[in-house]
Amino acid sequence: MNGNGTGGFGNATRIIGRIGPVIGAVLVLTILSVAGLSKVGCANHHTPPGFEGYIRSKPLVGAGSFVGIQKGPTSTGWVWRQGVINIDMRPRTYSEEMSIRTSKGTELKFRAHARIKLRESGVKEIVEKLGGEDWYDNNVKRTFQRAVREEVQKLDPFEVKNQSLEIAQYVLEKMQAEYAERPIEFISVDIGNIQYPQTIVESVIKKFVTVQENQRKDIELEITQREIEIEVAKADGISDAQRIIRKTLDPMFLQYEALEAIEQLAGSQNTTFTMVPFGRDAKAPFILNIDK
Repeated sequence: MNGNGTGGFGNATRIIGRIGPVIGAVLVLTILSVAGLSKVGCANHHTPPGFEGYIRSKPLVGAGSFVGIQKGPTSTGWVWRQGVINIDMRPRTYSEEMSIRTSKGTELKFRAHARIKLRESGVKEIVEKLGGEDWYDNNVKRTFQRAVREEVQKLDPFEVKNQSLEIAQYVLEKMQAEYAERPIEFISVDIGNIQYPQTIVESVIKKFVTVQENQRKDIELEITQREIEIEVAKADGISDAQRIIRKTLDPMFLQYEALEAIEQLAGSQNTTFTMVPFGRDAKAPFILNIDK
């Protein structure tokens, strides 16, 4: 019996000696696997300046859950199976190329610019309800475009340019009211880079040229009218002068002028004049040139 007992113990020892290295190897592999899996599941998630990070768990099974918010610049440190969605909190300008048919049926192209920032402590709602990093494209872009379109469609093409500030203010107020309860803040709206169709541009140029031509003709007409007025004034002056002369010349003055003329003729050489006496009422003497 002792021999059997001793033999049984020896057999057990021999078996353990054979499988011991196998068990040890399995344990080492298990430890290394766990360590490897732990290393794979761990990460240090960074949030840059101007961003806020939405931290959530990433379990092996099931959906993740919200863990917390971190404000950059910072990081989570080495954490087990967590992820971070970083949301840019800095003000940004979002520009939309728009083509809208106005009240006159003319298609007008321009750019609508909206300057927007996200409110602090709103990252959780941004990620969970508004599309995360794509919050503008998913929840704001179409609403902004619609607000601009509704206002522009009411106006004719030239009113859009003249009232661009009023349009921008209207859209800004509408968007601020629309997102008053959301962590999205509209800072400003601008309408610019308005491009009219070529047909309208040509029409404006033609109208401008016509106006310039009409103005030139008006100036020429005004100059002609003034020249006519000057000539009429000259004629009126001559007529008035003649009328005054006719009214103011008396016989004595005419006799004086006649005597002056006779005195000048007397100085002429080789010429003989015969003067016929004249009476009291005569205005001038009667003169005959005998040589003729």
